[in-house]
Formats: sequence, C-alpha cells, structure tokens
Amino acid sequence: MPTEDTRRVLKLFGIAVTDLEDALARAAPAEDLDRAEVEAAARLGEVAGLIDNLRRRVVQARTARPPE
Repeated sequence: MPTEDTRRVLKLFGIAVTDLEDALARAAPAEDLDRAEVEAAARLGEVAGLIDNLRRRVVQARTARPPE
C-alpha cells in the first residue's frame, strides 16, 4: 500500500506537470514557463528519488529472504 509520502510526491509531480502544460497552452510569458519548467524538473527529481528508494528496498527484501 502506498505511503502518504508516496501519494504526496506523486500528487505534487502531477500538479507541476499540469501547471507546465497549462503555461504552454496559454502561451505564458517566458518567466512563467521557466518557473513551471523548474518546478516540474524538481518534482521529477523527487519521483526519481522515490523510485530509487523503492529499488533499494527491493534489493534488501531479496537479500533478506532465505534461498529457495
């Protein structure tokens, strides 16, 4: 089951991507586009960190199990 942190990270990433899409669709000024792009990239980094953490947990889970 996803943790609250996972839900929060994914929600904020979705909002950031939607904000960037909206800024592009309304032909926002360059400053607004830059801000939205930076925010989306930052949130993508958080998602990547979340995935890296989950991968580490998979490795730990595999090594903690007795051989079959």
